[in-house]
Amino acid sequence: MAGLSDVFRALRYSLVSTLYPHTCGACGTVLETENETLCEDCRYSLEYIPLDVDLTEIAREMTQVQLVRFMPLLSYRKANIESRFVLNIKNSGVRRYGIEAGRMMGRMINARVDASEFDCLVPVPITDKRYATRGYNQSELLAIGIEQETGIPVRTDLLINAGTVVNDSIDAKRHKSATANNYQATERADEMRGKHILVIDDVITTGKTIRECSSAFMEKCDNNVKVSIAVVGLVSDLLDIKRDREALFTKNIFDD
Repeated sequence: MAGLSDVFRALRYSLVSTLYPHTCGACGTVLETENETLCEDCRYSLEYIPLDVDLTEIAREMTQVQLVRFMPLLSYRKANIESRFVLNIKNSGVRRYGIEAGRMMGRMINARVDASEFDCLVPVPITDKRYATRGYNQSELLAIGIEQETGIPVRTDLLINAGTVVNDSIDAKRHKSATANNYQATERADEMRGKHILVIDDVITTGKTIRECSSAFMEKCDNNVKVSIAVVGLVSDLLDIKRDREALFTKNIFDD
């Protein structure tokens, strides 16, 4: 039964990409040109986290990792357009959503720091079974877009996810997810000793994924590695930060 479900899911992703190739990644509105990813309304109403707000200390508390930098792009709340955009990056089957979101992240990174301080981008990996079902890793698409804007090279050979897709409902509830992740640094990760890794993910909620990925690198490199994080969405409810939407939009990040 699970195998049949995977087939239907893969077909759905394929059909969405084929039948609706030029729709807004947040609201689904049909776009006028092939090069667009967001309609004008969504582009200007997404809640961008301001460049002068440094949430690194909060991320350190969430992840229990001594992160060098934490750079989120959007404030993420359940059922808002930001969350729909993130979910479409992950589940719609439209790869350009992830790459364009990555380019937005890349412009945000360039505006915050000197990108040359990072030695590589490491997208959070998904399991082989999840990749076979989905056809892509959304974090890798984000990293590709970031590389286009910053020049930081993408490395997909440093971290793997040896976890499994959970089918039993009891196990799924225990793991809080349909996937029991198991992040492991590869032998090549030892090359990162003394270097600075920028880990890329779509959204941070509890910090568990970032903590486990960072721990894998720290263990492999005997703690002689620096780790920073960049994500599309940061769950705003966890932060309880009051924001003024007028102050959150920084136009020059998102213009070509």
